[in-house]
Amino acid sequence: MTPVLILSGGLMVLMAVVEGLNFWRTRRITFLTAAHALIAAAYCLPPFLIAFLPGTPWETGPRGAVDPNPWGIRLYLLDLADHLRLPEGAYITTGVILIGAYVALLAGYGAARVFPLRAFSSNGVSTGLLAVSGVALGTIALIAMTIYTSQYTGIRQLIDMGIHVRTGTFPAKWGYLQVLSQVAFPAFLILIGAAIRMRGGMRILVLLLAAAVWYAGFLRVYHVGGRLELCAFLFTPFLAAMFLMRSKTAALLIMLCIAVVGLFIANLPHTFSRDPFGIGVATIHQMGTDLINHILFIIADFGFPHIAAAHTVTATPDPIPFRYFIDLPLGLAYMLPNFSGVETLPPMILSLHVKMLPWIPVDLFSFGYYSLGTLGVLIIFAAFGAVLALFDGWLTESADWLGQALRAAWLFYLPFRLLYADPYAVLQSGFGLITGTVLVAALALLTAWRRRGA
Repeated sequence: MTPVLILSGGLMVLMAVVEGLNFWRTRRITFLTAAHALIAAAYCLPPFLIAFLPGTPWETGPRGAVDPNPWGIRLYLLDLADHLRLPEGAYITTGVILIGAYVALLAGYGAARVFPLRAFSSNGVSTGLLAVSGVALGTIALIAMTIYTSQYTGIRQLIDMGIHVRTGTFPAKWGYLQVLSQVAFPAFLILIGAAIRMRGGMRILVLLLAAAVWYAGFLRVYHVGGRLELCAFLFTPFLAAMFLMRSKTAALLIMLCIAVVGLFIANLPHTFSRDPFGIGVATIHQMGTDLINHILFIIADFGFPHIAAAHTVTATPDPIPFRYFIDLPLGLAYMLPNFSGVETLPPMILSLHVKMLPWIPVDLFSFGYYSLGTLGVLIIFAAFGAVLALFDGWLTESADWLGQALRAAWLFYLPFRLLYADPYAVLQSGFGLITGTVLVAALALLTAWRRRGA
């Protein structure tokens, strides 16, 4: 494992230097900052856990046999590594390619920064138009969620069946409606952005509408959303406020509170919905008595790309031949409604991937390698870097609340494509955010075009 540790440690040092220069230039948390943190957590730290945790009191994690993983009772990263027993050469190859991929990411980021997008601003959009847009999206979300939840006997069953809907063991009707109801999240942000500009009774009315939309969105997230989506849903407004604060002390306090609550959410077991109060109290108690164990659990939870990428190197082009990026248009095709009930499209890479690695998502490295080997990894990381740069220019520099709210929401979504990169899963999980962002961007562009025309 020594060469793997050297490669991983060297990459972390390189990223630390680049991030230091990046922060010195911007003085902000950027999309590149988030990418650095996730590359370290997903690809660089896991080999150290695999090398040094076995045989220590921390190898079983905070749950152990109480909540076993599919491969054993230790931290699932350790059990997965032992289960696969991949040759060290696969990890070394992955480490070398990853360094090249990071360089490609920086090249793509730098190239896109040469032609930055103009910083987003909703100030030119009239308050009425903003409010109407939020109401329209919110109404769609409320109707969709109302119809979808009508198949359940009550909120208790809705919550209890969520884990079965996510795993596909419960054939829920109208699944596309719960995907459509994702627009509740951007609708809530838009309505809050409009309410900030208002006064008196109209502000109260819009805030009440925003609360109703928030509740519908929260029900959906609690029903079928994962821990990451729950964090994004809960923390985005607070992060937006923090980004706009001039007081560093207040901003640091908000960040600390978000980190503590985020740590709590990340450590919740999948059975949390069965007894939220009891399991929540037990999790808080365990975190208070054994914080290091819970932090290691989260790092291990995010560490699957290290093993998945090494496995992909051994599984491509045999038994899975190169995909030549066919999954990009396939992901779009799978998003279209299928009224025939018969699936005629070729399988997505995720469905092939999970046959070999059950429960493990397709990370960005694996997606690139499945597509075109080493060249595919370099291409996809360069493109990813360019997208990060475009969002840094467009949202990070935004000066209004809605812009910073979108920035916070996309920080929870875009950088995490490093871990979850299957195109269909990307589009499905981000449908609401993408739709809302496109709508707001269109309103801003339309307003600017009219002003220029005038």
